[in-house]
Amino acid sequence: MSGIDECLLRAMALPGARGAALVEWISGLALGVIGEAAAGDHETVAAETADYARATAEHPVFTAGHTGPGPAAEEAVVLTRSGYHLIRFLEAPYEGGVFLYVWLDRAQANLALALRRMRELAEELVVA
Repeated sequence: MSGIDECLLRAMALPGARGAALVEWISGLALGVIGEAAAGDHETVAAETADYARATAEHPVFTAGHTGPGPAAEEAVVLTRSGYHLIRFLEAPYEGGVFLYVWLDRAQANLALALRRMRELAEELVVA
């Protein structure tokens, strides 16, 4: 089990990692950040990424048939010409939830490896 800082440090060890954050997806509050911010400052990126995560987590297409706690979506991937933006939803011990966000340089990253590693990081992370 690891804390937020350790989780983010380990996320930055991924090939091509440029930045990472742990974000509360209802408010858009960054609980921890590291590295570069994809388009501006970390707080702006966290809030804007949370908008996308919330839309994904609450969209009827992705929630159909979901009955368990937390969001129905497990992860979301956005590919741009220069990067991968990965979101991994996590369960939190309070109302709402959090997600791990990692921004990777597309020329240096391995998408499959990054997704697998994010799942491992999510399983090990303790959010109190």
